[in-house]
Amino acid sequence: MEQFENTQSREKKQHIVWHEDVLMKQLISYAVGCMMGRYSIDKPGLILANQGDGLEQYNEQVPHSRFEPDDDGIIPLMSAQSDFADNATVRFKQWLVAAFGEETLVENLNFIEKCLGKSIDDYFVKDFWKDHKRMYQNRPIYWLFASKKGAFQCLVYMHRMDKYTAERIRTKYLLPHVEWLMQKQSEMEANAANLNARERKELDNIGKQIEECREYHDRLHVIADEQIAFDLDDGVVVNYAKFGDTLAKIK
Repeated sequence: MEQFENTQSREKKQHIVWHEDVLMKQLISYAVGCMMGRYSIDKPGLILANQGDGLEQYNEQVPHSRFEPDDDGIIPLMSAQSDFADNATVRFKQWLVAAFGEETLVENLNFIEKCLGKSIDDYFVKDFWKDHKRMYQNRPIYWLFASKKGAFQCLVYMHRMDKYTAERIRTKYLLPHVEWLMQKQSEMEANAANLNARERKELDNIGKQIEECREYHDRLHVIADEQIAFDLDDGVVVNYAKFGDTLAKIK
């Protein structure tokens, strides 16, 4: 009898414990991989994993993909309210539809957010990069171009980077984001007399974000003009350092 009880005890101690938040983070990481073209829901294994790979190489391997990767391998990690059609939150919802169907989108989103303990939007903006960096032990495959306090953030797949990536981020993402912020600021200032306390605080915050983005633009412009090329065989640390303080720190 004692032997049987000891066996039961060992079995209980050895059973698998599922951590739903960890599983959801892994799901999100896989989804971002699909956004970047690293993975595909239509084909197992790595898809784009060689330096210089792009949509042409992806379509050769996955000719009838249900989910098209991002066109330039650059994904904004900012609030879904920002004016980007390829923002991480927007693309993640599209991925959920492609992978599991439109009819379960709301249910799946609610479940994922319940497991995370926060909204998908908050997770992408505040936590995804940290989790990715930790997962790859400070040797990330997705690099984060970010201003000092995160008013502007773009995730880039290193295998799809080239010497024009920094300039593409500057002209296609950063400058339009500054213009969008300035438009919001102008609209709120025109209605300043009617703003409540929360809205006045938001207006003040927008001004700070514009200032932060302009300061980041000056630094990014210098790097963009250098048209930095690199060899992935040199390793993440060596290549990452070439972009200086335009990238989030990895240590």
